[in-house]
Amino acid sequence: MSRLLPLLETLSLTHPEVFIQELASNLRAVIATHGAYRPENIPAAAQPSRKPETTQNNSVPFRKKQKFQTEANDSQTRPHSSPLDSNSPSNTNVRQPASSGGSTAGTSPKDKGRTSGTSNLCPPTKPFSDWLLEACDPDVPTRAVALRVLTQMMQKRDPEAVQAQEKVLVLFLENLEHEDSFVYLSAIQGLAALADSYPERILERLLKDFQHGPSLPTSKKEHSLETRLKVGEVLMRASRAMGELAPHLGRPLLGVFLQGTRDPDQSVRASSLSNLGELCQRLDYALGALAQELSSCLTALIKTEKEAEVRRAAVHVITLLLRGLSDKTTQVLSDVLLDLYRALKWVVRSDPDDVAVLHAQLALEELDDVMKRFIFPEQKLEKKIVVLP
Repeated sequence: MSRLLPLLETLSLTHPEVFIQELASNLRAVIATHGAYRPENIPAAAQPSRKPETTQNNSVPFRKKQKFQTEANDSQTRPHSSPLDSNSPSNTNVRQPASSGGSTAGTSPKDKGRTSGTSNLCPPTKPFSDWLLEACDPDVPTRAVALRVLTQMMQKRDPEAVQAQEKVLVLFLENLEHEDSFVYLSAIQGLAALADSYPERILERLLKDFQHGPSLPTSKKEHSLETRLKVGEVLMRASRAMGELAPHLGRPLLGVFLQGTRDPDQSVRASSLSNLGELCQRLDYALGALAQELSSCLTALIKTEKEAEVRRAAVHVITLLLRGLSDKTTQVLSDVLLDLYRALKWVVRSDPDDVAVLHAQLALEELDDVMKRFIFPEQKLEKKIVVLP
């Protein structure tokens, strides 16, 4: 924990809240003295509450305040308990500091949601309508926790959530444009769960947003590019979750990703290629009809693209393609395999970007393994029993 000392020192000097500065300074002293010095305000701030509050506001009844203060005082008198013990099952919940007026608040779901993942969420005890309202709450932890609970409900096929599927979809799409990563990552996870459960309806909407930007009336133009990239992340997660349904559900995605490789913005081109690689390695024989078009697209990008990031992504698509097809490569890509090989050799010889060259060398190694298995198949010793007439 000595690595935290410079970070805590920086936090104690630069954080805008005085309480956080004091807490960081005291934690630094505790770590530096190996626990010999332990200020009184650390247990009061770090001891988690036993039962999180379910009220939506920050007010706590007077009896619960006394209970929380009593628990904090008890934690100071325990000789072997430490509020910063990493083995504590609830060490991620941080109690709110005392305000300037002297009042103390217990841990609420807002504070719990900032650090807890989906697996740590309690089973939803509120009505479904309350979770919908909290997903629009201006408070970031409250909103993120509500989004993750809605995701769980969609994954478990909750009847109310299934019936309000369109409302949940709009909520997730709106939260994609949120600035806080905790919120928009929760929205991405929720959209991926929706696309996995109801692929035909959800993927069509996501593909339109990826092609033309967000379709919501509240969307801002300056957030359009960022939102498209987030939708691309959702589509990539959906591609990974398709499994055996990829040949059936992946054809529309393949066309949209190929169109995305001609987008004016380099980030969209790189995102489209990344999604293309994830999808192609799961299409198997269904890729055969589009192999020529895919090969022409990748070869042209490798030789003519000016942005190194896009060239790297194009070469990486070939790597993922060879890795996904494996022994089927010679059958599915029989017409374009030589063109892909020449494109990879061209990158190794002529591309000025070292990362692109590394990706090409990895792709050539994959191709080398494939051809070795094709030319020199593994010898198997088998016993045959023949019944003579």
